[in-house]
Amino acid sequence: MNGLAVHSEELEIFNNNEINSSLLLNGEQFHLIEEITVNNERQNLSHFNGFNDITVMYYFIHRERHVRHERNREDNTKQEYARVLLQFYKYLEDNRGFFEQEVAEYDNTSLLKNLRPRHIKAFQKFLSTAPLGRGGKPYKPATIHQKNTVIKSFLIFLFENGYIQYPLHRSMLSTSISKDEIPNRDLYYHEVKQLLDYYKDHPINLGLLTTMAMTGLRVQEISKAKMCDLYIDPLTGNHRLKGIGKGGTPFDCLIHPINFERIIAFRKRRKMSTTIDPTDKSPLFATQKGAAYNYKNLSNYISREIQKTNLSFLKHRPTNITPHSFRHFYAIYSRQMGADILDIQKALNHKDRRTTERYLEKVLQREHEVSSRWDQSQFE
Repeated sequence: MNGLAVHSEELEIFNNNEINSSLLLNGEQFHLIEEITVNNERQNLSHFNGFNDITVMYYFIHRERHVRHERNREDNTKQEYARVLLQFYKYLEDNRGFFEQEVAEYDNTSLLKNLRPRHIKAFQKFLSTAPLGRGGKPYKPATIHQKNTVIKSFLIFLFENGYIQYPLHRSMLSTSISKDEIPNRDLYYHEVKQLLDYYKDHPINLGLLTTMAMTGLRVQEISKAKMCDLYIDPLTGNHRLKGIGKGGTPFDCLIHPINFERIIAFRKRRKMSTTIDPTDKSPLFATQKGAAYNYKNLSNYISREIQKTNLSFLKHRPTNITPHSFRHFYAIYSRQMGADILDIQKALNHKDRRTTERYLEKVLQREHEVSSRWDQSQFE
């Protein structure tokens, strides 16, 4: 199969490549493809004139939606989109023979252009029932919802840009999940304290766990942080950490003294500079080789280190503790310390208040529990 086969000598490098994640994630050629769309516009041609399915997928993954580079899709988001689209397209390729027989006026240059509403529904049912998840089981509802969200966004993109003629996204079955189907990521102070105590003599794990617990940052944000992002606030004299978070949203969070001490201990163990320096581009948290962590590797490492403790409270949890669990802890503990929901929402950079409220669901339920207002002495 051709890769990004468009009518341009500049893109001959992509011809005769098998479609794979590396091909879709190689963003170096995006400016060439963007130039072709501009030339199409100049000639009053369709936006994707000369593009094939793989080129359009590539464009969708790398397209720019904001004038500032840092506000566009992050690499980890592109990787997730590529995985989902590759899975979707493989399903289409596996059923190519069916489409050839079943679709009137079959277009042999494109699988996407042969799709009809009935095919999208069939894919959704396949995705929800096939043994594609862990342990050869079907995907969990939250995973199905996430994948369908990406597919729907892609189909909207194809239709709005005239690559397909049917608004396939309108016929997609709902994959919304109930509250009971959302994974329980709650984490509480007594649990976090046990983890920190367990690793009190392990500066690497202690520094990472403390930073996640006391900042509420995402693991991607921690993995990308640099020493130059750490600074002393001239207003308060406190240490703070700044950076760019999810969706290009900037963050600037307080680093408590004990957290700062543990960051410094981490860096000492790694034999890295411990001096606050706005020119120090080294990773705030580095691997043994001094390189920045890949966020997925860091996430997996933290999850494994937590499981290795075999602490008693881990045995009966419905889900494993992951780095994301510490964002839930940050929200819950902040609320228990009297913080307003809006302030917690801002601290976690949630665009929607409902996301924050979901993190705090059990806490808010307890706060409004009717029987907690009773005077039990009346029953003595």
